[in-house]
Amino acid sequence: MTTAPAGTTNPLLDMADILAALRGRLEQIGLGMGVCDAQGDCARAYVPADDVCRCLEDGSDDCLPARLAAARAALESGQTATAAGPAGGALIAVPIFRRRRLLGAIVTGYPTREALDDGTLTAALRACNAGDDLLARAPTIVRHSRAQANDFARVVEWLLQQEQAAAVGREEIDHLSRNLGGTYEELSLVYRLSGQMKVTQSPREFFRGLCGEVREVINMSAAAVVLYPREGRDELDLVVLDGSVDLNAPQVRLLAATQLAERLEGNRPVVDNRFAPAGGCGIAAGAIANLIAAPLVTDKSAMGMLIGMNKGDGDFDSPDLKLLNSIANQASIYLANNRLYGELEELMLGALHALTASIDAKDPYTCGHSRRVALISRRIAQEIGLSDAEVQRIYLSGLLHDVGKIGVPEGVLCKPGRLTDEEYDSMKRHPGIGANILSGIRALEDVLPGIFTHHERPDGRGYPQGLAGDAFPLQGRIVGLADGFDAMTSNRTYRKALSLETVVAEIRRCAGAQFDPHLVEVFLALDLERLLEDLRSPEQAGGTVPQESAA
Repeated sequence: MTTAPAGTTNPLLDMADILAALRGRLEQIGLGMGVCDAQGDCARAYVPADDVCRCLEDGSDDCLPARLAAARAALESGQTATAAGPAGGALIAVPIFRRRRLLGAIVTGYPTREALDDGTLTAALRACNAGDDLLARAPTIVRHSRAQANDFARVVEWLLQQEQAAAVGREEIDHLSRNLGGTYEELSLVYRLSGQMKVTQSPREFFRGLCGEVREVINMSAAAVVLYPREGRDELDLVVLDGSVDLNAPQVRLLAATQLAERLEGNRPVVDNRFAPAGGCGIAAGAIANLIAAPLVTDKSAMGMLIGMNKGDGDFDSPDLKLLNSIANQASIYLANNRLYGELEELMLGALHALTASIDAKDPYTCGHSRRVALISRRIAQEIGLSDAEVQRIYLSGLLHDVGKIGVPEGVLCKPGRLTDEEYDSMKRHPGIGANILSGIRALEDVLPGIFTHHERPDGRGYPQGLAGDAFPLQGRIVGLADGFDAMTSNRTYRKALSLETVVAEIRRCAGAQFDPHLVEVFLALDLERLLEDLRSPEQAGGTVPQESAA
């Protein structure tokens, strides 16, 4: 007889739902049920199916030994056994197997018609003190004959197999549901990340969101991204860290360089469920129990890595590794496109700076004017809380606001004295000329309003259209204020630069007429002396725009 090893958990406990369902189905056909374990001992108390069996069970000591004997016969042979029960009844014992392992036996039984007819059952009931009512009902309760035992044995076998198969099906469905739920979460994550892969979004912002999403889906305490410096750039590794772990950004950078970079050289993900940092790496013992990492690569060139640390429910597994690698591949596409976009943007800005510098060079007194207006415009836009994209558009509007002067004769631009009406009319055409020159460049469509309207005024007395109130766009109002400030604080052919005190007084006097009053208040609240110093610093004189590194 096969038995469970000593000290092991009773495997029948895992079958509680199966056995409960089987008992209910046997009760419907008039059969009681009990369960014995693999040693032949009672594991679940016998539950009679009717009042006759219940009376015999309560009033006789013969039932339990008979059932145990039948169960042990089935366990010894590993096959279903039938036997005569007390008071002329029938007993059936069916062995329980799971994955070919014998776990115990189902024991069922019933009183027989034959025992009722020959008086054996009636005598047993009287010996158990059965009442007259039960004796009167016994012929209607006892339905099965002794000859049906083999048929019932096959029924019990079949019902047991059905319940076990149903349980396996439920387990598989539950497992499939969990897998589908996990797959749905993973696909949702990849989909969300795809929607966030805007090349204009900064890497820091993109990877901060990515780390938070990955950390939740894989159930990790922390996630990090380390991006390597681009070749030829004076940059540090960019580190983005999300979650709770006893590490700071420099330690994550050190972790990547000393513990992971070499292991990721083949551009394959790494999982380490028994992480032990090498000595002297600067990582506190116990800070990381396990980790997972995947490279960020393009054209087989490493750009960085995505790291997950300390899984919340055990070890990292193959699905985790597959998901992290898939996300890393998506992130690599974003990063490569972002860097390409940044290079193209730098190329465009370089060309625009060269263009505006050539125009400013027509008048030595306004050299650097466009660059300064762009920087002042950007500062105002930042102070009023515009988005990064809007700030950049206003910067470009300021940089290009005087492009139209390419169509103004140099004699008018450089004239030291007062312009004639005809010359002034020629000068007033430059906003329209500039907007027209740049109108064919799709990437600059959003900056045209600032170029075309930077000489309009809130009181409607500006040019070229005489716009007023809400019809005067914000870009033009910002660039107009920056243009006016730089004009007053710079030397011109017709006058020297005004003092800062005089400029402030003039701007405040013109608030509501020439300049937007709200912008005036914001602008005059700045440290204008420091602003002027910054505009004249060697770093700004180069005409470059500080951009957030893509790495």
